[in-house]
Order: sequence, then structure tokens, then C-alpha cells
Amino acid sequence: MNNNQTRQHVHVHNGLTTCDAGHCHLHPGVSSPPIFRGNTHFHRIHGMTSYDHGHFHFYDGLSGPAVSLPNGEHTHFVSLTTSFSEGHDHRITGYTQATPPGTEPHYI
Repeated sequence: MNNNQTRQHVHVHNGLTTCDAGHCHLHPGVSSPPIFRGNTHFHRIHGMTSYDHGHFHFYDGLSGPAVSLPNGEHTHFVSLTTSFSEGHDHRITGYTQATPPGTEPHYI
């Protein structure tokens, strides 16, 4: 594993859910530290969406494995379904933000 995969780090995730039942929600957050499996790692992605149309949704799941980027950093694909609330749920799909280049590594 390279240093980017072995250091302790987190990823920012944010964006819009799918638009269902006539509205969307924001899903801001920060992932868990890495969960190592084999020669890669994952992150737990969990939190609550924004409060819109009188309700919010919870989300909880694992990112996909690390995806290497040309600058030596990496990202993770995320595909989750929110909790069911007010007769519907939403999908969260996208990539986490990469750990910025030049970030000091913190080894575990």
C-alpha cells in the first residue's frame, strides 16, 4: 500500500440527493477514518440530510474502495439509499472529495 492508503484520513462528502416526491435534500458530512480490507480501504458514510419539506432522512453505509487519482491522491464512490420518511426515500450517488495534495500524513 502507498502512504495515501495507509494514513489516517477522512473525506468530505456533499451534494444533493435525488429529487423524489417533489424535492431534494443536501447531504453534507465527513466520512469515518479508513476501514482497511485487503489491499484497499473503505469509509463509513453516515449522517442526516437537510431538513426540507417538513422532514429529513438518515443515511448510513460504506463507500466503495479507494479510486486512485492522477495526482497521487484518491477518492471513493458512494451509492446509498436514505431512510424512508414521509412516504419516500432518496438516493445519494457520487464521489467523496479527495484528500488535498500536500496534506501531512498521520500514520496509524
